[in-house]
Amino acid sequence: MSLEIDSFQKQTEQIVLQFLKARNFEDLILEEGIHELEKEVTGFEDDIQTDGHCPSLPCHRSAARLEELYIDIGARLAQMGDGLDQNINNNVVERFIHDINPQENGTITLSAIIDDLSSQRTAIEDMPQEKGILLLTLLLLEKIVLERPLLLPRIFRTTVQYITTSLQNYIQELGGWENLH
Repeated sequence: MSLEIDSFQKQTEQIVLQFLKARNFEDLILEEGIHELEKEVTGFEDDIQTDGHCPSLPCHRSAARLEELYIDIGARLAQMGDGLDQNINNNVVERFIHDINPQENGTITLSAIIDDLSSQRTAIEDMPQEKGILLLTLLLLEKIVLERPLLLPRIFRTTVQYITTSLQNYIQELGGWENLH
């Protein structure tokens, strides 16, 4: 199944959301934040609507397959990132939280930190630079929201925007998210 149905940004939102869900956080505030993001990203509520149908259940087989593909890619990214986790310490997280400007969307700060992390390249030497940057970006998202769960909506949007603007060409040259291994 191909991801061509959705725009790249929509795909990125779904995959970053599934990455977060694959991490199985134990923080209740963070879990609730992820649930709220899921409703926002998917446009579905958990409640049965007054007309009796439940929109959280995909109506078409293709929608169900697409969701399974997003879950698979998110889980794969989480697994790939496990080995890089130690590269991002609390100092990096605090730097991001301290440096982020409330008047901007955060991509400038995120980009500077990712550039610094990727220049160290100790744990990402055996992979393409863009793949390492993607994984570092997702892991930084994870570390920030673990430290400050209430920043989840903002950091999620910043991460999606950063990936969309900085890594879209790389992912498309691979043939799409589904070919990222």
